[in-house]
Amino acid sequence: CQPMDDTTRPWLNRPRQTGSEQRSTDIADDPAMLALAELLDAERTLATVEAPLLVERADTGRMWLLWFAIGATDEVCRLTGHHAEAERNQVFRRVVALIFNEGVRSDVNPVLADRRLIELFESAGSRAVRACLSGETRLGYYLDALRTATGQPR
Repeated sequence: CQPMDDTTRPWLNRPRQTGSEQRSTDIADDPAMLALAELLDAERTLATVEAPLLVERADTGRMWLLWFAIGATDEVCRLTGHHAEAERNQVFRRVVALIFNEGVRSDVNPVLADRRLIELFESAGSRAVRACLSGETRLGYYLDALRTATGQPR
């Protein structure tokens, strides 16, 4: 995650559009959405490089990465003013398409997963976004959540 300031966070300085003023292409081209996709890809890549066996064993179907992405997406939408359900859904579909280009596959129904683990990964995604926006350069929130979920030390 690169440190972010007003030049790397242009979405914070532009006037907010509401309702019919906002076009769907605005979301697709929004720098915040592109940064979100980069953050998620970086988190996934770091986990895969640093702990490939853990990722393969604990998140074979990428279900936890999906919940991590949901938490990160919710945080970015909150910060950028994408509050309408249709906007949030469009953002999430874009993130899923970019990060999970070969599709999300899991033997477990993500909706039936343990609620505590869902909250762990959503919270980790949200923290990763906030940390990135505050200028923190450390990655590894997804990996930390995987370790916590499996009882491995960080």
